[in-house]
Amino acid sequence: MNLTKNMNNLYIKFKLFYPVFIGSIIAIALVTLVLVSKSKQEIYKQAENSMKLEVNTIRYMFERERELKMEKVKTDLKIAHELFYRHPISFSEKTIQVDAVDQNTLDTCLISMSAMVWNNTLVYQSTTFPKATQDLFGGTTTIFQKIDSGYLRISTNVLNSAGKPAVGTFIPNDSPVVRTIGHGKTYQGRAFVVNDWYITSYEPIYYHDTLAGMLYVGDKEKDLDKLRGILQKLKIGQNGSIFVIDQNGEMIIGPTDNAQSAANEALIKNLINDTAGSSLIFRSSDQQEYLLSSTHYDKFGFIIAALIPTRELTYLPIKNIIVTAVYFAILISIMFILMVLLTTTRRVHRLLNAIRLSNIKLRSAKDALRQSEYNFRTLFNNSSDEMLVSDMQGNIIEMNEMACQTLEYSREELLEMNILDLKPEKFGRLFFESRDQLKHSGSLIFDSEYITKSGKIVPVEINSRLLDFNQQSAVLSISRNLKLRNELERKVLSAVIQTEERERERFSKDMHDGLGPMLSTVKLYVGELADAHTTEEEKINYIKQVNEIIDEAVSSTREISNNLMPRVIHEYGVVRAIQAFCNKVNLTNRIKIDFNSSGVDQTMDKNIQLILFRVISELINNTIKHAKASLITIDIVAEGEKIRVEFNDNGIGFNTEKIMSDKRIGIGLKSIISRIKSINGSCRFSSEEGHGFKIIIEI
Repeated sequence: MNLTKNMNNLYIKFKLFYPVFIGSIIAIALVTLVLVSKSKQEIYKQAENSMKLEVNTIRYMFERERELKMEKVKTDLKIAHELFYRHPISFSEKTIQVDAVDQNTLDTCLISMSAMVWNNTLVYQSTTFPKATQDLFGGTTTIFQKIDSGYLRISTNVLNSAGKPAVGTFIPNDSPVVRTIGHGKTYQGRAFVVNDWYITSYEPIYYHDTLAGMLYVGDKEKDLDKLRGILQKLKIGQNGSIFVIDQNGEMIIGPTDNAQSAANEALIKNLINDTAGSSLIFRSSDQQEYLLSSTHYDKFGFIIAALIPTRELTYLPIKNIIVTAVYFAILISIMFILMVLLTTTRRVHRLLNAIRLSNIKLRSAKDALRQSEYNFRTLFNNSSDEMLVSDMQGNIIEMNEMACQTLEYSREELLEMNILDLKPEKFGRLFFESRDQLKHSGSLIFDSEYITKSGKIVPVEINSRLLDFNQQSAVLSISRNLKLRNELERKVLSAVIQTEERERERFSKDMHDGLGPMLSTVKLYVGELADAHTTEEEKINYIKQVNEIIDEAVSSTREISNNLMPRVIHEYGVVRAIQAFCNKVNLTNRIKIDFNSSGVDQTMDKNIQLILFRVISELINNTIKHAKASLITIDIVAEGEKIRVEFNDNGIGFNTEKIMSDKRIGIGLKSIISRIKSINGSCRFSSEEGHGFKIIIEI
């Protein structure tokens, strides 16, 4: 059992830490790949530089070979010149007819010419002079005689394709050699001779100051046997090769079979047009990868290339890198296992306990989430307003029960509908405009209409806002029936009118019952003073009575004015005015008022202060008249830019729904609501029979 437990613990440890282990192995693998890639690039770069050096060395060797041949040809021409002019030349009266062949086009034409004589010997088809020069310095020698079409070989050791002296072939007049000789100059350089390219030197032959021919010496510019012998001794790695192809892609020198195969590759042939030379990696027809470096030697018309399999370059270095990486991976694995075994026992237990606690909290969170979702769904479905959720195209994706009741559709029917299906045509045209405004502002309030299933038109005020719903953008539209709102506004307006009428009635009564009798009495006394029968003593008494009545009238006028606009508000602010009013009520000992305020700014708008004073006075008067309360508590607190008023009494309470729905009573409470709304405030009140009254006002 202990063994099983230990194995389970070890398994848990490994399961907890194996992501770290796998991450380490992946990191080593990635580093290995990067090192392999960089190593391959570096190896290719070094090999490329080495191969470029090899091909350029061969190119320089070809260049040196050409220069040496040029020097030899110059020397050979001097010897040939000395030998040729040891004996005079002449032209016999005998005419020779020759079938002359153009060495370039191979076209034949019959010509007649005077026979050239050298050392008393007919030069045409003679081998005396070429043999003598060949015995002296080797190479090729030719004596040309000038003809109308160019210069005809009359004595030569240059062989044609049949292996015989190429007597009877001529160099045409458009040749660079002929043009140079025509100017009386010696031509030295590369020239096409019969059927191959030679390093040559030509000089004019004069007879009695007339250009009669030319003397030629030359040597083949490409000694392929010699070059092949040199290249076969060169090696690049174990399987690398150096080869030479001509401008047509044909193999000139190829020391190995794989070079021959590579030279036939289309990609290698494309290098013919790359005059700057290049280095590249390619795959041959047998899918083997090669590194190729090449250069051009235009004077011979050669492309010199070096070729080596890339596997030969990279196999050992990459093998060493991979072996090293494997060693490191094994070492890290061993260290990881030891770390798990030696350092994690206690931590694993703590982690397991934490996981169990986390699972408990997670279950609690899930339960809370389900409860929260249930609460939200309950609030959503029990709202007195219609709620519709739609996507940005207006397709309905959710609604509450009130929406179904008002619109007279079932949930399933609404889910198949679009908002436009519920709109009259005049509001349907404005739908997409309102959606565009909603995208910019995030929320929008506007008036609209719905068409119910039975065809009734329902005017509504819609409050829309953007939200995320099931991971998509959606619009929540809360609709309030304007008929109900208009009815409420009508009731509030009625309450305001009744309140104003009551105020006017009270003001009229105060004026009639207070100032009216006093002014009538003053008028009576003034009439007595005008009577001639009134004695002086009576007049003095009448004047005294008039003064007292006038003082009383002034006091009454001040009281009426104070009821309209308390003087203390202007001088000290609403808090002092309310405090003074509460103090007067407390002196009656009929009820106790506990008034407290905090942070209220006395410089606020006078209209707000007056309405606040009137509302609180009205609440106190209503409590005194109807509530049979012994205690009133009033708290006024400034919260930021808002003012919060809380009014409580411990009276008998009342049924709020009944009061608000009855047109004959509740005028005072409706008046309070209208006054608060007139200054953009809000109020919430609650009361039950036998449990007092409470109202919270926020402005």
